[in-house]
Amino acid sequence: MEAREVERNVGLLEPPSDASVGATGESVRPLSAWGPERAAVPAAIGAGAGTVHRGRDGTAIAAEGVPRALVERLLADPEAVIRHGLDRPVKISHGSVLVEAELPLDGGKTRLAYKEYRPRGLRKAVCRLLRRSPARRDWAAARRLVALGIATARPVLLVEPRRPRLLRRSYLATEWIAGSLNLHLWGWKLAELPLSDRLARAARCAESLGRLIGRLHGRGVAHRDLKGANLLVVDRGGRIATWLVDVAGARFVRRLSDRRRARDLARLAVGLEAHPWVGRTACCRFLRAYLRELPAPKADWKTLWRDVAVESRRLRAKMLRRGEPLL
Repeated sequence: MEAREVERNVGLLEPPSDASVGATGESVRPLSAWGPERAAVPAAIGAGAGTVHRGRDGTAIAAEGVPRALVERLLADPEAVIRHGLDRPVKISHGSVLVEAELPLDGGKTRLAYKEYRPRGLRKAVCRLLRRSPARRDWAAARRLVALGIATARPVLLVEPRRPRLLRRSYLATEWIAGSLNLHLWGWKLAELPLSDRLARAARCAESLGRLIGRLHGRGVAHRDLKGANLLVVDRGGRIATWLVDVAGARFVRRLSDRRRARDLARLAVGLEAHPWVGRTACCRFLRAYLRELPAPKADWKTLWRDVAVESRRLRAKMLRRGEPLL
């Protein structure tokens, strides 16, 4: 492909002029219209505050509709789901394992994301003695985000088995977002399409992402890790919706400063360097959709563009010094 065919994001340090921002004229389906298609978890699951189960094997919190027999079985052997799901891994790292699982909910097998949180070194294990388990923190954060109207996976079941405290692991089951790909995988798949179709879908995805992150910031939630792997895209026939997953980086604050917002967006911008065909038009659509979700007074999109560019350069240099992947 010739370089002149697409607008590349390599030099996105200065915002484009208003005249260079095109319009596809295509409608974008709002997130509220995706209710029945969002996942296979029954709507009744997770509607209540959750029921606490305490026993000799540990503590669990189950959303409304989760069978008690399942809770007791997972308290006795929470790693069984991980063992059975190792052929369908989503993420395997030093600190966690995430697999796709099927658990009996509402009279049938239901697909869920099941995550195991592991201690990461002695220092962090000691720190956990004074804090809630990471699974419990993510449970609470996800519930708050759902209550705020943020598109994220609903928490279904939290398991904290009784073990020696320094070796304690915790587990969290959340709804599975059916038909989704993370932003990077979706972008690489999109690159195989013809140019016109690719740019049209990229524009719709940019607007959906802008609304999602704008709604997040507009409700006083910062997220320090808005990388592509933590954002899911559901694309059904060109109808696009986006979701935030891995809520560990979410922080609930009274007011987000302009710099804090720019730093959050910089993490997303740095990751987009893996998709050099993404043009300025898509980025501009993202910023405008993002700003529409913020309360007044709002910065103009060109000022925000420059602020994000400054923070992106700073973050990129920092990650390269540490040897961290930019994705």
